[in-house]
Amino acid sequence: MNKSLIYFFTLLIVAPVVLFAQKVTISGQAKGRVFEQIRVKVYADQFSHLKKTIAQTLTDEEGNFSLSFNYNKTNYAWLSVELLDGEFYLKPGASYRFDVFPDTSKKGSVYDQLPLQFNMVASDGGLNENLQQFNVLYNTFVVSHFDEIYRNRDLAVIFQLRKKVEEQFAGVDNLYFNTYVKYSMAQLEWVSKKKSTKTIVKEYFANKPVYYNNIQYTDFFHAVFKEYVVRQFYGRYFNQLVEAVRAGSLSGFKAVFLKDSLLAGDKKLMELVMMQTVAGYYGNPDFSKEGVLKILKQIKKQSNNKLNAKIAGNYILRLTHLSSGTPAPDFQLPVSSGKMLSPKDFMGQVVIFDFMKADCHVCLAHLDFLKDLASRMGNKLKIVMLVYGSHPEKITLLLKKQNLDWPVIYVGKRIDVLDAYEVKIFPTYIILNPDATIAIAPASMADENLENEVKHVIKVNHQ
Repeated sequence: MNKSLIYFFTLLIVAPVVLFAQKVTISGQAKGRVFEQIRVKVYADQFSHLKKTIAQTLTDEEGNFSLSFNYNKTNYAWLSVELLDGEFYLKPGASYRFDVFPDTSKKGSVYDQLPLQFNMVASDGGLNENLQQFNVLYNTFVVSHFDEIYRNRDLAVIFQLRKKVEEQFAGVDNLYFNTYVKYSMAQLEWVSKKKSTKTIVKEYFANKPVYYNNIQYTDFFHAVFKEYVVRQFYGRYFNQLVEAVRAGSLSGFKAVFLKDSLLAGDKKLMELVMMQTVAGYYGNPDFSKEGVLKILKQIKKQSNNKLNAKIAGNYILRLTHLSSGTPAPDFQLPVSSGKMLSPKDFMGQVVIFDFMKADCHVCLAHLDFLKDLASRMGNKLKIVMLVYGSHPEKITLLLKKQNLDWPVIYVGKRIDVLDAYEVKIFPTYIILNPDATIAIAPASMADENLENEVKHVIKVNHQ
């Protein structure tokens, strides 16, 4: 999948190729956003898609921000302002200036929020500019020649695009960019069906370098090997895969993949394919969650490749985070009296955590739904409001006027709490079991299926 950048920027200077950590400088302005969280996020690895924050700061009274940090590899990244993310490519030694567009997230549905949008001036050797120009050329060409590529399977058309790319970017000597282009063109060869999946694996993956940090390589990897595993193994070996996962047997699982000569000849690649495959079975009723985790833990422990071992650990973290039955992420946050509360303080009842903001119109509109739900569930349900940002006392007063004794927890600017519960929008609802473990995260909206989900959780916990 080609990543289309949503900003415009100006190239300043050329940066050298680096193999070690160098200082990255990021500055900018987000007008109207006073004392808001600014973060730079990347994938911990681009196979598991576990995200992590690598730098953060706050805007000042005028929305200005500045931060710097050391970084050692070119990577797909996000600039985040509060809960909104906008993508760019991060390069060691580079500097970036962002002018963030005004916040329009309060308009329309909570599901209609746009990504963070900004203008960017990058001093990165032309990396972001070249990637944007390539994506525009690639996407425009594909749309214009859709029939020839996807229906007529005309390989000459793909060669035509390749020639245009070579002419336009002849002077670009950047490994990340050239790898990105290579696997974008390979993707066209694959989707046009001019080359079989097995041929693609042989030409672009088996016994070839693994580009762990290149988003186009890893996106293409995910798509190709999802189909490859189905084609190579599901017909004859599906039952063997099921048995191995249910037993949590890495040796039994690996035995299936060793039947394929391309994978058997490249152990590093085979581990990556096995991890992607077994992680995809997590939550599949034909398999076993516990078995999936056992296999990933064995790969983490036994792999001779440090990067693959790290990826296995990241898969485990991503799969189990907020998974049903796991402990609710802990916090210690105050209510209006100053008393500190944590998830364990609400043990004994099914609980709804309502993450909200005092100025969120949708959040306030949902209060009537929650009030009706609470009255129907009685003492089997506890509703807890977790108010992010300023003026949480407004919610306390509003509930008091309606004779509602729901706890109002002041989250303040604790963005780490929102991250822990994967809050992307307001409101976000999380249902906890009476033992303070996760039941459903995220739950449905209050005006949609939340009531049915609550009833189900109460039923399960009272059997």
